[in-house]
Order: sequence, then structure tokens, then C-alpha cells
Amino acid sequence: MLTKDRIAHYLYLFVTTLIIVAPALYNRYPLVYFDSGAYMEMAASLEPSFHRAIGYPLLMRIFGLMVSNWPIVLLQSLLLNMLLFRVCVSLFERTARVKHFVSVVVLVFGTSMGWYAGQLMPDIFTLILVIATLSLLLETVFNWKMIMVYSLIIFISSITHLSHIPLLLLAILSIIVLKKHLGFNFFRMRLITLGATLLASVLFTCSYNAAYGHGFRLSLATNVFLTANIAEMGFLKLYLDENCPDAPEELCAIKDNIPKETGGFLWAGDGPVQISGPDWPGLNERWSGVVSDFLLKPRYLKWFLFGSVKSTIQQMFQIELGSGLQYTYGEGSPPSWPMQTHFKQELNEYYTSIQNKNADHLPLPFFKAVNYITLFLAMLLLGWALLSGHLSQRMVTILIVITIFYFFNAAITGVLANVYERLQCRLLPLYPMLALWVWFEVWHLVWPKSSVPD
Repeated sequence: MLTKDRIAHYLYLFVTTLIIVAPALYNRYPLVYFDSGAYMEMAASLEPSFHRAIGYPLLMRIFGLMVSNWPIVLLQSLLLNMLLFRVCVSLFERTARVKHFVSVVVLVFGTSMGWYAGQLMPDIFTLILVIATLSLLLETVFNWKMIMVYSLIIFISSITHLSHIPLLLLAILSIIVLKKHLGFNFFRMRLITLGATLLASVLFTCSYNAAYGHGFRLSLATNVFLTANIAEMGFLKLYLDENCPDAPEELCAIKDNIPKETGGFLWAGDGPVQISGPDWPGLNERWSGVVSDFLLKPRYLKWFLFGSVKSTIQQMFQIELGSGLQYTYGEGSPPSWPMQTHFKQELNEYYTSIQNKNADHLPLPFFKAVNYITLFLAMLLLGWALLSGHLSQRMVTILIVITIFYFFNAAITGVLANVYERLQCRLLPLYPMLALWVWFEVWHLVWPKSSVPD
């Protein structure tokens, strides 16, 4: 039976979810990115892509029923909201709701969180994956019901983007190595839950690809993306100069005119991938030798390791808010075609949204500035708390966990994809989030005479 308190709680979660999705509501339609159309097409066909995960299209199909794109952004905002609330309950108990509300408002209007939550892209699930893992580790109520809920959320998050499975794997391994310094209760059962969920995600993704005749494997284009990034690092031409004509023919043909960036290499009409047509599996097979040489031969491995370190560090500082949202995706744009084909009911909403009428009318410059200010203040506060010894053990634990995810996200995306702000800024809210929670713990040291309860 629903009590007044429970009804009030559900109403509170509904209102705070709307706050999280505020950028999309302001836009009058979910925000779109260049790749949003590809996910809509996959939602219609349910066929695996050579370079995109199937999880996000499945969610679009299940919750939107190929009628509306609003349910998926509401779902991802609700999941994020609930997880933030559970962490606040674990940390602050009696004052959890107040501190959760402040956290939501600051993170939505002071960081990139709302812009990702209201966007038709799976990137918000990277943040959901991190906070779900953190919440699982901090959870004070740990029973079979909670295990199932967290497992489902982490499973869903893991299958929405190809970077999430290796990200979760590396995070789990790092947490195991550092377990003596983390101090979680019932640590073994929580790690088993994470490990079992990761395994389920791997089996699902591989089985889905195999069911469509692509083999039992996670990715169908790893070698293509690695080769493209090797080209962006500046190494591919040097390699081809030394190995042509024995290297792949299509690469040798352009060795003196290789696109300098991954985007041009993969998507430009005159780039080696697009020239080859839809033959991603063939390219992935033919270019495997190039990748093997860079991973196994000392001469090229040395180049690749230096390039990987530089790419990881560069990716960690890609903090620009609003990547891809500064463009108008009107008629003839990639997202417009699946809208016309599969989401006709919302076509007017799509075309008359602020973004697609005139993207310059989105207040991105203002929020970019606010994002930098928020990050600056967060780093000041965290640095002060750490150096002055005011960072409690549980906050140190959270700092370690989010830094593990932040670093490995940079390493995986910077090396396996490319250095690009969209792929790193999705986790940037983690540090302002932690800074807020640290402030909730230590503010009374700054104003000791205040009578506000902890």
C-alpha cells in the first residue's frame, strides 16, 4: 500500500528527474548529436552495428516503442537521479534528501550532467555506470533485492557503449588491487556482484553479435579504430613507408595523403574506410596485421606506447561542455532521416526545437563558462581538504574510485577511439559531485558557530 511518505518520495524523485532533464525540456525536444540518427536506425532494425553497441538502441525501442524519444531521456535521467539519491542516503542518512536536492541542482546547472542526460546518446550511461558501481560499494542496505537492482542497472549501462565493458573490467581489477585502502563492508559479495554483471554483459554482447552472423566477439571494428588512431598519432605513414607494398593495399594507396584526424580517416568520403564501402569486417580483418605489428614488434610498440600515454593524458583534459550540440540537425542531416522514417509523430517537435531552429540560441557559451568555474572551485576545495587532512576516509575512497574510472575512460577512449571532448566530459561531473559531498562534511569547520544540523 502506498503511504503518504512513499507518495511524497516518488513525487520528489519525479520533480528532481525533471530538473536533471531540464536542458532537453528547455530545448523542447531531446538534444541530438551527429550519431543520434544511427542509434535510432539501430532501434528500428535491432541489427548490431560494426562500431556501436546494441544496448542503447534496445532501450530506445523498449521504452519509446518507436513512437517517441522522450522515454529514453527520462529513463536515463531517472536512473541517474535514483543512484545519486542512494549514494546520499549511504553518506548522509537523515539529511540525505536536502543534500541530494542540492547536488542535483548544482550538477545540472553547474556541470555537463544535464546536457548529457537530455541527449539521445549513450554517453550519460558512462556516468550512470560509475555512480551505480560507487553506490553498490557504499550501499548500507545490501540484500538480494538491492543486488538485483544494481546488477540490472550496471548490466544495462555496460551494454550501451563499447567502451563500458573494458572500463568496468579495468575498474574492478584496480579496486581489487587497492581493496586494503578502500575499506568497504561485505567487500567480497560486492565484487562478486560486479564480476557476475560484467560477465553477463560480455556474454550478452558477444551472443547478440553471433546471432547475426558476426562471430562471438565484443567489437566488430577494433582494428579499424585502432588503425585510425595510429594514423592520428602520426605513426601510420611512417609504418607504411617501411612496409608497403606488403601492407594493406588501400592504406598504401593513400600513404602520402593520410587524413590527420580520426574523424577524417573513418568518416570522410575520400578516407580509406568510406572508399571501401560497407566492408567494415573485411577492413577489420585486413588491418589486423597493422595493429599486431604495433602491439608486438618492439620498434612500433615503442611508438604506440608513447602515443598512448600522450593520448590518455590529453583525453583527461578534454573538458569542453556541449560537444556536437552547437550544430543544427535540420533536413538532410544524419539524425533527420530516421526521424522522418521512424519517428514521424515527433517530427514537428524535432524541427522546431531550439537546437534545430538555431543552435546558437542554446545557452552553451554561458554554461561552458559555468562548467569551468564549477570545476575550478571543486578542485580548490578537494585540494584544500586533501592537503589539510579534512578528507574523511569515505571521501578518500570515493575519490580513488572515481579517479580510477576517470583515468581508464581517458585511456580506453583516447587509445581505442580518439582524443575528443565528448568522450571525457561525460565523466567530468564526478569531481564537482565529490567536492559537494566533501563540503557537506566539512563546512562546519569554516563556520563552526552555525547551528544547521549535519
